Amino acid sequence: MPASSPITARLQMLGERLRDACASRNWTSVARTDVELAQLLGTLDASRLSPGERGALQQLRRLHAQVRGECERELDRVRQTLDQMQQQRQGWSAYAESQDWGMEAQA
Repeated sequence: MPASSPITARLQMLGERLRDACASRNWTSVARTDVELAQLLGTLDASRLSPGERGALQQLRRLHAQVRGECERELDRVRQTLDQMQQQRQGWSAYAESQDWGMEAQA
């Protein structure tokens, strides 16, 4: 079995970091790793990659798609939470105003 190239090792390391960050829901770490990945990919010449490097890149692409899907699900969840908070805030504001009206009527 041939030794892993530095590129393969780097792709695998970034994949592990991406997977771990997503599993722990550490979105800041996901974003940092994604930036590192983008920088690395910007330096690669796909036509010069070995079959092992291409395989590692394909595996990382699949993982990246999975992590992106998880990020989109988290974004939807946060969006729903914010929408609910906004609706509650409107209800609280209406209630507070109605209490103010009651106080004015008693005065």
